Amino acid sequence: MVEVNHINCHQAAEILKGINIRPDFYKRKFLNLEADRETKLRIYLFSAAICHQTHTLHHSALNLWGWDYLEKGFIQMLEEKSQLLSPEWIISTEVPAVRNHLASFYSPDGTPAKSSLDRLDERTSMLVELSKHMVEYHASHVSDFIDQSCGLLLHRENGLYQRLGKFKAFCDPQKKKITFFLKLAMDARVIKLKDPQNLIPIMDYHMQRVLLRLGCIDFTDKNYFNQLRKQESLKSDEPVRSASIEAIKLIGEASGHGILKMNDFFWPLGRSCCNKTTLCHDQSCAKSPCTFEQMTEIHSHKNCVFEQICEGSRNDEYRELWEPIVNTHYY
Repeated sequence: MVEVNHINCHQAAEILKGINIRPDFYKRKFLNLEADRETKLRIYLFSAAICHQTHTLHHSALNLWGWDYLEKGFIQMLEEKSQLLSPEWIISTEVPAVRNHLASFYSPDGTPAKSSLDRLDERTSMLVELSKHMVEYHASHVSDFIDQSCGLLLHRENGLYQRLGKFKAFCDPQKKKITFFLKLAMDARVIKLKDPQNLIPIMDYHMQRVLLRLGCIDFTDKNYFNQLRKQESLKSDEPVRSASIEAIKLIGEASGHGILKMNDFFWPLGRSCCNKTTLCHDQSCAKSPCTFEQMTEIHSHKNCVFEQICEGSRNDEYRELWEPIVNTHYY
């Protein structure tokens, strides 16, 4: 139903050659925590595990949405020495108490009932499963679990993709949340991979939407094209997601930035400039300040950096394209 448009991917790559991510983005507090390696790994693993479908997560007073609010909550857990960073406490505590403690960090006044973090039972169960394994097999040490893979993504049944993929939180065949966790840990310099050539690009809904509108994905099925335009619920996102991953591989290689950096370009673009409103059409972004402008070294934000090559900027039907609407915890 879909296929990669190599021409549009190469055009996007040419534009990205002239843009870099701001160094301050990698110097932010979440990647430079004042903590030991074990604690950092717990924070990155647990936060990545529960990072999916965060549409409702919002702190209006602080103007924090989604992942930004998740980061803030885990920083607060560290500063307050929360038991949520203790696998032993998590598995020795009644699940409703763990759930409420998690919810309290995503509430404007700390009251669990006012939390904007949804799917709490699901997210809590993921933390419990991870914690149980770490306590039973690794003396509660996430670092021991990680280091047993010897820095390899794939190695018989012992690579990080293979070991983490056994948990519900990380069972996505396309490894989005595993790769996201690894990117956080690598950006924070607590993990170094020996086989980065085996990395699967991070692919979430914001990135899919941007690639669709750019025209980096071609459609061989007009009905499917219209289903995405109308935001109809679908059983699977597989056609678009797999094609998007291949497109990102191509753009990452052709741009010279590499596939992990693609997340730092396309995620903020979809989150802000190319969302329900589009910078090219509405002259405004969905987030203020714009995440893309905050993260990238661009000289002007009057126009989208891809406007001249983007199908959606000149074609209403492409601009109406939306990521597949599916019920998933993969991303």
